[in-house]
Amino acid sequence: MNPLGAVSAADYTDRMPAPLLSPDTGLDPAWPEYAGSVRAALLGGALGDALGARGHAERPARPGATGADAVPGPQGAGGPATVLRISDGTQLTLYTLDALQEVVEWANQGHAADETACLWLAYLRWLRTQGERPPAEAPQPLPRPIDELEALHAVREPDATVLEALRSGRMGEVERPLLPDAKGAGPVRRSAPFGLLPHVGWRTLAPLAINGAALTHGHPEAQTAAAVHGFVVHAAVRARREGVPRPVAAAVAAARETAGHLTRPVAETLARLDDAVRAAERADVDPGALPRLLGAGGAAPETLAGGLGAALRAEAEAAGAPDPRAVFRRAVELGTAHGAAPAATGAVAGAVTGAACGTAALPPEWLARLDARDAVSGTAERWLREVGAPPAA
Repeated sequence: MNPLGAVSAADYTDRMPAPLLSPDTGLDPAWPEYAGSVRAALLGGALGDALGARGHAERPARPGATGADAVPGPQGAGGPATVLRISDGTQLTLYTLDALQEVVEWANQGHAADETACLWLAYLRWLRTQGERPPAEAPQPLPRPIDELEALHAVREPDATVLEALRSGRMGEVERPLLPDAKGAGPVRRSAPFGLLPHVGWRTLAPLAINGAALTHGHPEAQTAAAVHGFVVHAAVRARREGVPRPVAAAVAAARETAGHLTRPVAETLARLDDAVRAAERADVDPGALPRLLGAGGAAPETLAGGLGAALRAEAEAAGAPDPRAVFRRAVELGTAHGAAPAATGAVAGAVTGAACGTAALPPEWLARLDARDAVSGTAERWLREVGAPPAA
């Protein structure tokens, strides 16, 4: 039963195979659709992030970095195509995936690992890429191959709350919050990889995402919003596998229903989800007004709603046999219109739409301009090998 009396699953989609989110069973990396959804979720999120982050200042992390503003590409009225530069949101997304990969590596060797500790160590390694030394009070993490990726060493206005938490040398926990009022979008921005974990249901996914969010953000709604983003990505992969006509809508419906079972504060996140669904489906709403309707602030629930509302609206606007690239472009366009957190909402819209549509949705002309394309693709391929996905044909 939904305590808020919110929109039902029938309001989201005409057909919803059960279950897109199961408590104890999850995605199978042997599915032909799995690898494509992983690649598209990560690259799609990076594209949305980079398109939303345009205009951010950059401080080169290493001497000799060029900071070039253009790359060879299609010529337009404005000259060479502009480089699409990822923000710290994509950097931390890849470090989240690498932490989960370390957990899988330990499991494949027959050993258990502390998932939250692996995430903390990964974020401390990211802190080092930003030119900072991890605090003496914190453990000194051993290097991993991801640390050598040049694109992850660029310093691009990193999230101040994340920096404050990691500089403290303390490991934020749900029970002992480090920054109890921190409710910003940071955890939502980096939480898509939780939805890509194979073989686990939402009862495992939820605490992983919540504990990972609590490392830097102590507000319960920031933590639950991060978990719900993971739910949507997970359900979108499954919806694509099931051939659901409107996979984004089905994924949001499944995540909304599942989030109602969380035994922690989630009311604001659920309310914002319902706002996103209603706004995306209303024919009388100017798409440009979506940010205002969903809340133009930078809090985690608003950021999640902004990104999901954009993905939902883009899917709803497509009629008949939609062009996946057109849907993706529209989702990112709407997502990056969010005034307070365009990179974060763009990343959510791109990741969810990518997971739901696969790599066919990614515009090649955008990918060619993405500064971290090789870093994102390489990290995705290492993940796919580790979880046992079949090699690309």
